[in-house]
Amino acid sequence: MQNSISKFKEKFKKDNEIEARSLIVGNKKACLFFIDCLVDNKILASDVIKPISDAKDKILVAKDVLSFLLENVVLVPNAKKVNLKTAEEDILSGFAVLAIEGENEYISFPVIGYEKRSITEPPTSSVLKGPREGFVEDINVNISMIRRRLKTNELRLKTLKIGRKSQTKVSLVYLNTIADKSVLKELICRLKTIDIDGITASYYVESLLRNNDSLLFRQIGSTEKPDIAMAKILEGRIVILVDGSPICLSVPYVFLEDFQNSDDYYMHPARASFVRMIRLLGIIIGVLLPGFYIAMESYHYRVLPISLLINILSSIENISFPPMVEVLLALFLFEILNEASIRMPKYLGMALSIVGALVLGDTAVQAGIITQPSILVMAVSSITIYILPDQAPTTSILRLLFTLAGSFAGFFGIIVGLNLLTAMLVSTSNFGSPLMAPFAPFIKMDQKDAIIKSGVAQMITRPKSFRNKNRIRQTPRTQEQKNAIIKEEPNLAKHLKKGAKNVK
Repeated sequence: MQNSISKFKEKFKKDNEIEARSLIVGNKKACLFFIDCLVDNKILASDVIKPISDAKDKILVAKDVLSFLLENVVLVPNAKKVNLKTAEEDILSGFAVLAIEGENEYISFPVIGYEKRSITEPPTSSVLKGPREGFVEDINVNISMIRRRLKTNELRLKTLKIGRKSQTKVSLVYLNTIADKSVLKELICRLKTIDIDGITASYYVESLLRNNDSLLFRQIGSTEKPDIAMAKILEGRIVILVDGSPICLSVPYVFLEDFQNSDDYYMHPARASFVRMIRLLGIIIGVLLPGFYIAMESYHYRVLPISLLINILSSIENISFPPMVEVLLALFLFEILNEASIRMPKYLGMALSIVGALVLGDTAVQAGIITQPSILVMAVSSITIYILPDQAPTTSILRLLFTLAGSFAGFFGIIVGLNLLTAMLVSTSNFGSPLMAPFAPFIKMDQKDAIIKSGVAQMITRPKSFRNKNRIRQTPRTQEQKNAIIKEEPNLAKHLKKGAKNVK
């Protein structure tokens, strides 16, 4: 019968990266297998090889060699006995595996030592105030940042491996007493049905978790900041961490999340409310302005002030293209400059975006291809479209669609498009949460942290926009607050008296 050492060598005989260090354990031959570039050689030598070499005489009298090594010899925490299949997976993940002649099981040592990126402020989520830590590509580091913030034994971790070839670790992080079990069960079922060669980033998981892949708007939340992930967990959401990606996902997700920013919670509620209204107005302008401009210029010019109309007519006097072609040219010019500035080296990209916008824009106006009002309209639209960075890919497509609608049918086309968009948004849900909550359906209690933001002291309950088991976030400070909550949701009365207890 083939012994454990030859079995392991047979499995990896064609892999030149697997190192095999021969040892004597007691009076038996043994072999330590590992991948040199994935392990910490210092820990391997000091905590595994040296203790085994120094304990030869003690091992001779041991009845169960593997258990004796784990309990009395090796110094590596979390070392464990594994079968052949698990040993294969562990060694490819950066573990060292010890095989002993005559033993059917192996010992796996977690001595991972590959290089990791240091924790820095994420480039996509810069803040003026608040924590500046960002997630990194190592899932264990990301889990540690969440655990550091949530020091409770109610925090749960469910880890799966996805990808036939990559075997990527995907961890679900949630609070057992708050997160809804039906959402957790549905999420695990969806993850287990994923059958793919490999997961290279969290966006693979996001696209595979969508209810409707044809829907333009995203249905899964995302962030690179552990403090935001913690806030989502405290609200009853489930955070999804993917090994190899610094971006974590969260479910359930509502569209309102993209109007919220971590800076909002470090400023006065009045200022935060004003900023959120600016974001809402900005995204409306970014999506609809080009379409409205073409519709007014082509069909509804009577609604324009006479002085503005004269200026527009004088600017298009020598333009040979119709308004639709002119605006579309400006739109594609801005999109090309945007893509080029992102893909080019950092400093060259900055110079390109400035010079390209000024030189090409001015040249196009002088050549009689595009008018100055069109350049202004597209510039305002292109700036405001990035007020919600996570929605920019979607809103840029919507801008093009509404531009075409305004070009072919004027205000009527834009209104029809808005009705279709509204119907699509209000009829979409994922993991039991309506995408447009708390506006459709209208949930009064959740309006305290919607467009108009209240102070933290006013947010007594967790959001009702998605399912969670514990609605009470904090104890009411005044009787008026308690009465207002009881009036809105009478079933919370007994829990407000007792404090934060589990309640649906």
